[in-house]
Amino acid sequence: MGSWSTSAFGNDAALDWLAELVESRGWAMVDEALSAVLGAGDDYLDEQTGQEAIAACEVVAWVLGQPGETDEDTDDLEEWMADQEMEPDTNRAKKAKRVLDRVFNEPSELREVWEESDDFEEWKKDLADLKERLSKG
Repeated sequence: MGSWSTSAFGNDAALDWLAELVESRGWAMVDEALSAVLGAGDDYLDEQTGQEAIAACEVVAWVLGQPGETDEDTDDLEEWMADQEMEPDTNRAKKAKRVLDRVFNEPSELREVWEESDDFEEWKKDLADLKERLSKG
């Protein structure tokens, strides 16, 4: 799975996505990641799409002033946000909460992968925390 943590940026797919995001401008990549999940409808949601969407949800939370864990991987995100002059968007936050619900619910490869691990409860807790932070913004 290329994951070392249950946090939003604790996997290869999310960090690759973040590296592309900080080279971009505006909300386009975030919106694409959110729409990819919601556009799947009831179809099977692959792991990478779920990981990228969770990372996008985390970006939305950061812009709302509700950041999660910070580490050296998020330094670039902080700089990107400062350069973008991003405005909080409650509609985007609502969409991000729907995305988290969809990633968590079946049929979701990412959920299946975490269910098979010893860290499923921690992953669930991290998603709930992110959803809560999206509600505060």
